[in-house]
Amino acid sequence: MRVAKFCERNLLYTEAKEAFLLLEREHSDKVTVRVVDCFRRCLMCRVKPFCRIQLTTIEAENADILVEKVLDSIRE
Repeated sequence: MRVAKFCERNLLYTEAKEAFLLLEREHSDKVTVRVVDCFRRCLMCRVKPFCRIQLTTIEAENADILVEKVLDSIRE
């Protein structure tokens, strides 16, 4: 099972929290979600929701698109 890691600061400033909760609640059979300290993307963390799966950063304009991109990524 893949792990989607979310930056704790990005969760505070963007819709990433909504994506995190949606993945945790509705897709926990496909992906494990974790909160990590910081990805060192200081300007980006306040602009768009994003997460990392392995070493790939996935970003989106909103939470729904981020969830779609995460699910697409784990299907590959």
